[in-house]
Amino acid sequence: MDKMKTGTLIKEARIKKNYTQSELGDLLGVSNKAVSRWEKGESFPDVGLLENLATTLDLRIQEIVTGIKDEHDEAALIEIVRAAKLQQRENKRKNIRHCLQIVPLLCCILSGFSALGNNSFIFDSKPTWEYVLFMVITFITVVIVYFSNQQSHDNLNKFSTISKLLSTLTLLGSVLSAWIIMLKTANGSIPFGIDPSSIGPFMNNILVITFTVNLILLIIQMYRYEKHDEAVHWGWFISIAAIYLTTLYGDCMHNMNTFQGMIKDLIIRTAIVTIATGISKIFISIVRASNNHFL
Repeated sequence: MDKMKTGTLIKEARIKKNYTQSELGDLLGVSNKAVSRWEKGESFPDVGLLENLATTLDLRIQEIVTGIKDEHDEAALIEIVRAAKLQQRENKRKNIRHCLQIVPLLCCILSGFSALGNNSFIFDSKPTWEYVLFMVITFITVVIVYFSNQQSHDNLNKFSTISKLLSTLTLLGSVLSAWIIMLKTANGSIPFGIDPSSIGPFMNNILVITFTVNLILLIIQMYRYEKHDEAVHWGWFISIAAIYLTTLYGDCMHNMNTFQGMIKDLIIRTAIVTIATGISKIFISIVRASNNHFL
């Protein structure tokens, strides 16, 4: 089975029928990106689509499988069986990815609800390291999902760019707000003209908004990954960093003793999230560089 030959055959037959990639995708019930990946030789049509694809493009199934016109039936049958086995393994990997994607979302939701809402919902008092553990699990599972799909991770669209920008802005906004409020309050001044009794709720609202925006972004990014074949990109990791930074900041507020002590805690927690995010980025860069070197 030669995916490049099959892709070329599909493209030639599609053009001969005067179909666009979107039109062919609509006829088959798949996305235009799926058709594009077939034609580029990046993936092979699902075995369940072969009959419909062959009928639509006036090809024989064995021709699609082998990528060669008028191939012997016996050789084509062997290739069909091989393709079915390969796709069965790929479907198993997809099911594992589906399960893995539930883990980071569950960790984020539970951590955020506990830290920014009901502090005793899951953990005992002062559960800082439990949140850190959840963050590590989240980063690890997303890294695994990243490498479980070998599609191009550089082919980003407008939404990917917007999501990275929005997650970065909310992350920086929450960090700056927390530091400005804490430093001004520690020095005896009132930040932003806020009533002293309202400083805690004001800060908590900023953290809740940042957490919510980035959780929504992460959910949308995962949905588009599954439904529209979009790659895992760096925006995922920025959103996760923002989610856990607000979680750790919220936990810090709930367990604050003095403003000076809280500033020290903010430094530690900011460093923890920064280090975890940096390690994920470095690990991905090293592995991708190694793969490109061997390729």
